Amino acid sequence: MVISFEKETEGVLLVCSKKGLKKYVAGTEFNHQFPEGILPLVNNGSVIALTTESSDEVKGEVIDIAMNDYKGYKLIGEQNLYIDADDEVYVLSHSEFTEICSNHQGDIDAFSFWNEKIVLNDLRPGWAIVFTHCKLRKNSICLSIIIQLVYTNNRFPYEEITAIPTV
Repeated sequence: MVISFEKETEGVLLVCSKKGLKKYVAGTEFNHQFPEGILPLVNNGSVIALTTESSDEVKGEVIDIAMNDYKGYKLIGEQNLYIDADDEVYVLSHSEFTEICSNHQGDIDAFSFWNEKIVLNDLRPGWAIVFTHCKLRKNSICLSIIIQLVYTNNRFPYEEITAIPTV
């Protein structure tokens, strides 16, 4: 599977488990501080986050196959993502993520997307290690990202993340 996308990030790109986000945010007050409000979701495997300081405009792909061509790409981060059975995974900008968490208690279905929504479904349930590869395109302000899902039976024992990776 390969899903291509374009996204205006407002400085942060997020890949979120729909079910994981709703479970975590429901019944709690969302912390608007950055990155403090996102880090617990990253550490529990509900969200993958990347700060896009080099460009707010991102073109990318989400793949769940082995990458053959890493030429020009730099590995930026590795994180865990938990995908529930019948879950969907969304690629969100920081403003979409904040709106969903603060005004819709993490319920993505209650949010009216401003632009085309980027959703991945029919994914294998369980843990995935997410490798994020990035490069700046020459003569362009656009950042290229490949988000690679590698499925595993158990959560990889990364240390707790204390900062969001930055490109």
